[in-house]
Amino acid sequence: MNEREEKFLDRMKAKAAKVVNDREELKKLLEKAQDKITKTGSDDSLKAKVIEFLSLIIRMIKSYAVGDYRETPWQTLVMFVAGLIYFITPLDAIPDFIPVAGLIDDATVLVWLGKSFKQDLFNYKKWEEAND
Repeated sequence: MNEREEKFLDRMKAKAAKVVNDREELKKLLEKAQDKITKTGSDDSLKAKVIEFLSLIIRMIKSYAVGDYRETPWQTLVMFVAGLIYFITPLDAIPDFIPVAGLIDDATVLVWLGKSFKQDLFNYKKWEEAND
């Protein structure tokens, strides 16, 4: 991530800490993220991977919010909520209306989150498979 993206993500992280504590705001965020995924479609490999990853973190946050899965560390939860806020914000480091590039910056942030919190995602997926 470049410095501009890091500053923007820091702002999203501060906002995320507030959203995580507000069930209604968290619910609205998850709905907006799901709407954006639906509108984005999955017509190429990058989009498909972004959508798959976003779907996973949305499920993880929902499971946490309803109390089904509470093993997600607080920092992980805040960072994923920050990532969702970044994702749904149309005017982020590279505005979404710029074809391809607008999704690339979102994907960059999401890849970084995926790598940074890989073990937490693995643990959630394992729990999810065991509880299907």
